[in-house]
Amino acid sequence: MIDAEHLARLPARDENGLLHAFIECPKGNTHKIDLDKKLGIFRWAIELPEGLTFPANFGFIPATLAEDGDALDVMVLTGGALPSGTLVAVRPVAVLKLEQDEGGQMVRNDRLVGVPPLSQTFGHISKLSDLRETMMWELGVFFQTYNKLIDRKVRLLDPGDEVEAEKLAEDAIAAKEAAEG
Repeated sequence: MIDAEHLARLPARDENGLLHAFIECPKGNTHKIDLDKKLGIFRWAIELPEGLTFPANFGFIPATLAEDGDALDVMVLTGGALPSGTLVAVRPVAVLKLEQDEGGQMVRNDRLVGVPPLSQTFGHISKLSDLRETMMWELGVFFQTYNKLIDRKVRLLDPGDEVEAEKLAEDAIAAKEAAEG
């Protein structure tokens, strides 16, 4: 089981300074899966329309607190799917910047984009400009479509680079530490 107490012990970074990414939805998955921290299991959330799949492994960075009140979301770029529950060390390379409607107010809900250094497909990437030209647009279109399914307005902003990605992670780590006092 993966309960809140167990998750609380996971650090945001590994011993080499890379960010830990906890995977909820594998790349290519046609279902949104969330970790239910109270029950310690994965819970099915929604089925995506035929032909729509997660374009990257999706999860969160443990021991962080993002602007939306949840852990910092992360998209992990690998050549294949990582199973739900996998913990993988990633290097932050970009930020998918989004605003979404929360009760009539547009709030930021950015996603960090990270790559595992040992990935054969993406391990060489260290900055936004290393990604193929359409990668960030593709990730953004996925989230625009996904949010339409749940009747939530979303606005895609210009992506952030690797410096902004590192700052986003540091701010989310600091916010979590401050919240825990």
